[in-house]
Amino acid sequence: MSTAAPNPARTRPALGYISADGIEDRPDGHVMPVENPATGETIAELHEVTADELDGIVTRAQQVYESTWRRTAPEVRGRLLAAWADAIAAHRDQLSDIEVADVGHLRRETIGDLDSCVRILRYYAGLADKLEGQTYAQLPGRLSYGVDEPFGVVAGISPYNGNANSIALKAGPALVAGNCIVIKAPEVAPLLNYRLAELALDAGIPAGVVNVVSGRGSVVGPLLTEHPGIGMIAFTGGPDSGRAVINQSAANIVPVFLELGGKSPAILLPDADLRTAIPSVLHSNFAKSGQSCVAGSRILVPASKYEQVCDELAALAKKIRVGLPTRESSQMGTLITRQHRDHVDDLVQRAVASGATCLAGGAPAEDGELAQGAFYQPTVLANVTDDNPAATTEAFGPMASVLSYEDVDEALARANATQFGLSTQVWGNDAQTIQYLAQNLVAGTVWINTYRSFHPTVPFGGMKQSGFGKENGFASVAMYTRRKAVVWDLTTDRALPYGDQ
Repeated sequence: MSTAAPNPARTRPALGYISADGIEDRPDGHVMPVENPATGETIAELHEVTADELDGIVTRAQQVYESTWRRTAPEVRGRLLAAWADAIAAHRDQLSDIEVADVGHLRRETIGDLDSCVRILRYYAGLADKLEGQTYAQLPGRLSYGVDEPFGVVAGISPYNGNANSIALKAGPALVAGNCIVIKAPEVAPLLNYRLAELALDAGIPAGVVNVVSGRGSVVGPLLTEHPGIGMIAFTGGPDSGRAVINQSAANIVPVFLELGGKSPAILLPDADLRTAIPSVLHSNFAKSGQSCVAGSRILVPASKYEQVCDELAALAKKIRVGLPTRESSQMGTLITRQHRDHVDDLVQRAVASGATCLAGGAPAEDGELAQGAFYQPTVLANVTDDNPAATTEAFGPMASVLSYEDVDEALARANATQFGLSTQVWGNDAQTIQYLAQNLVAGTVWINTYRSFHPTVPFGGMKQSGFGKENGFASVAMYTRRKAVVWDLTTDRALPYGDQ
């Protein structure tokens, strides 16, 4: 066993899992390299958890749940979550270094995620002793009330693009509700998950409450989601993987939370302030190199302003500095792998072949020190029709598509004409039109004159094939509990069945 923190500066640490016994180094079995996507350097080796190992982890988590965590007072759970948040804040720089090396986000992006992680955990820490039950109709001589109980051990599965937030958004409400959690770290960028879990131990959260395993999604995913000791599954990822999780959850008939990405529209109204809207919409597409489920990747522009907006979007995109994420001057970092970069490039080329016009970017960025990484140029496509691959397929990369519309009803209909329904942006100042759109857009979140605006009190989740369930707020805690109804008859004088024979 090793208790050393995963550190990208250390020579190729071998990571296994973290459970009640701490971080286990397991070099045997299936091992996958963890690469720095900006340099191609191998910075760790990842052990894939086996079925037997997972059985042991879940069993220990169940034991800790029964013996300790479910019996821990809510205010104590809150203090421990707050201590975890404090530990993360205290190690902010080290954690940022890990994430920059592992995922390739800009340092300021990783710092933003870590600050958000701390804010989320502190929010749930404050919520811990404020969860209340409910009483029902007060019939004479009868007491009826509801108790929200934890499931016991739950599973959390998330992608690589926001490790710090993913941990907080799943572990925070799960722990406050009284559950233990087994987190599957993303196979391509697992390092921060291990370090955050280790800091949970350092903060005093009992061993076995927060557990991390790793491995290929196609192998470890079903092992976790079909495990009989898992009472609930929280999954963030793509629609195809979400469908697989739904099928796997049927093995033991357990509830599922799904956040499955999107192809979000950004509607610029005729009176939109373009000085604000254009850089904001563009940044929503290029933040984290476009690896964001809420990218406003379908930019709907009034026909009267289409050429102007296209020209300004393209000019701004061409000025964005793609560079090593360790450089302060860089404005966009790398994609997660070269394989994913090839996927993004293939989508761009198919879009152009289907009639789109590439105004900026449209190819990998490979000059100089970028040659060994998975960088891609910020890309803007014009003349995109609703059936173009650029308008129908989530790129998860730096690709923005610009579409023209004649009136607001057309923009609304086309914004809703997608299988997804995660988020929408509306830019403008006409209150009546904005309210009309807000009421009729089919999306879990409608951002007005803003974007990527999250807060722990504001529920976030999708509609249609973007998933179901909510993260943040009391609604999230409810996802990690099950309601039990208690009906107590207090009468002593009653007519008994079969009393007179």
